[in-house]
Amino acid sequence: MNGSSKPAPSRSVVRAMIWATVPVLLLVQLLASAGVEVSNFWAQIRQLDARIARVAESRAELIAEPLWKMRYDRVTGVLNEIMHDETIAAAAVYDDTGVVVARVVARPEVQALTEVSRPINYSNGNMAVQAGRIAIAYSYASLYMDAGSRLGLLLVVGLLATLATVIAMRISANIFIGKPLAAMMSAIQRSKQDSRAYPADVKSSNEFGQLAIAFNAMQHTTSGALDRLGHMASHDPLTGLPNRRTLSERLATLSRDAGSQDALIAFCFIDLDDFKGINDTFGHDAGDKFLVHISERLRGTVEAEDWVARLGGDEFVVIRPEVSNEAVAQAFARQLLEAISEPIMLHDKQVVPRASIGLAVRRAGDPELSHLPALADIALYHAKSKAPGTVAVLDEALQHDYRRRRDLELAIPTGFSEGQFEVWYQSQVDLVTQDIISLEALIRWRHPEHGVIGPGEFLPLIERSGNNARLTRYVLTDACRALQQLAEAGRPHIRIAINLPPSELADHSLAACLRETCERFDVAPSLLELEITEGSLINNMASASDTLRRLRRLGATIALDDFGTGYSSLAHLRRFPLDKVKIDKAFIREIPESAEDKAIVGVIASLAGTLGLTLVAEGIERAEQAQAMREMGVRLGQGFLYHKPQPLDAVLRQLAEIGGGEDRGLVDSPSIAPEFAA
Repeated sequence: MNGSSKPAPSRSVVRAMIWATVPVLLLVQLLASAGVEVSNFWAQIRQLDARIARVAESRAELIAEPLWKMRYDRVTGVLNEIMHDETIAAAAVYDDTGVVVARVVARPEVQALTEVSRPINYSNGNMAVQAGRIAIAYSYASLYMDAGSRLGLLLVVGLLATLATVIAMRISANIFIGKPLAAMMSAIQRSKQDSRAYPADVKSSNEFGQLAIAFNAMQHTTSGALDRLGHMASHDPLTGLPNRRTLSERLATLSRDAGSQDALIAFCFIDLDDFKGINDTFGHDAGDKFLVHISERLRGTVEAEDWVARLGGDEFVVIRPEVSNEAVAQAFARQLLEAISEPIMLHDKQVVPRASIGLAVRRAGDPELSHLPALADIALYHAKSKAPGTVAVLDEALQHDYRRRRDLELAIPTGFSEGQFEVWYQSQVDLVTQDIISLEALIRWRHPEHGVIGPGEFLPLIERSGNNARLTRYVLTDACRALQQLAEAGRPHIRIAINLPPSELADHSLAACLRETCERFDVAPSLLELEITEGSLINNMASASDTLRRLRRLGATIALDDFGTGYSSLAHLRRFPLDKVKIDKAFIREIPESAEDKAIVGVIASLAGTLGLTLVAEGIERAEQAQAMREMGVRLGQGFLYHKPQPLDAVLRQLAEIGGGEDRGLVDSPSIAPEFAA
């Protein structure tokens, strides 16, 4: 028996060790080498950028006099001199009015280009003027190719080194690890067969020899060790409370030992609010201390028959096995909240804990008793999302909302694949001429069971499921198709506005996607208007600015939506490339009756005028509101007074009824095209 049991464990352990170690070893080698290469690559990038900048500055000095004296052939000659550089694809010189006076293109096939621009200053005696500017477009393609070749060579060398290491590891691991483990496994298997203690026959004096000695000693204390292990498996090591593993057993015990099947059991699901902030501010050691304090408070608040557990992280459970009614259970949950909310000292600072509780009350004989954690979690979700720091009691309405929310979340992929999402359109009109200037694309979900669902209900589910980008591209495609149909209907100048979720502002591929979609439908990007909220700008400051500038270079218009409800900062308006500001309907609703709202809109209108931004008033439902907007200088309006959101077919019918006249109120934003177009 001993002979047959030894080889298998040794081969298995050695093989597992090699498979676990070799990928890490290979990865470390490759990452280390790749790190050096990447560092070198970026150094070359910076050197190339600096060199091109120096070229631009030196050529700006050479070009200054010929440009000022309009000797454009000499300017072109200077540009031609730098075309021998294989990294430079094109160069252009602009005069002081912005007109191109000289352009040289060496490599028109290059797609991804970086541009550097420098002013051209001319001085003659006491006269010093800016005569124009020079722009040079260059490519990193050669650097990418060199870096790729070197990385490929590193991969081959790393694989060969790893192969040699594997062979050496296999031989040494079998000698020093495999054989001692096989001896210990043999002793364990024999002990399992007849419940007797068998010593492991390991002669070495290394760590495995010491392990064998410890194993042999453990044979005599197995019973006590198993008891300790059992406690560790069923209790949280930090707080000493029962853990998630024992929860199901506890619920089964409560149901079995209840004095009556009609006895009510109160289940409190507790989640600490902003526990991550505690860890981030004071450190994880202080966070552990914080959790221990909370567990002690819960223990001190409950009665002897109650049960307290920590499920993990900042989640706790308190079960009261018998309450007289739901009101008593709520009072008990509020008592727990009050106990938790007593201040705690962390690093000599007073911290006031906050928590939310989901409460579910069920009878001991209820078939749903085993589902109490999930039921209380439904109530907890409601408390966390609607009113943090409170107790939410599970009821039929919450269960219905939860089931509906889960059904919708699971149906999102089907909604996309079956085209259940519909894009409706609401017009923006010129408040003076009443002409339709643009349409705002608004998403709706025509669910086969629940009917038409508004965005306020399903957009949070879209965001949570990670489908924001998919929805944005869905709407973008529909909007481009709508622009195509509008052109066919004789309305080629009507724009379409699309709402961008915050996550899209961090997606640098959005501009490329917009350009590709516009090309596919043969529509101009300048007919698209992209609406963003101020909050999404603040939360994605750096990436948002870069993404917006990419979109604006394509010619798209950028509008700031719901202005006035967020930070409403002048600095934000100046920092980002904006064309329009949409005044939130909350400020329009009480106009003209509310002098305060009129004053706010007046300030926004004055600010927009100073910054050269077009204003749009949302939520216009009455003629007197439209009149007040006109008097305050607001150019465009949107609301039920003019049109409600509706499918494109209905919009096209309305436009046909209006007539085919030109859109006199069209407000054009200049197309901002790249300086080097393909």
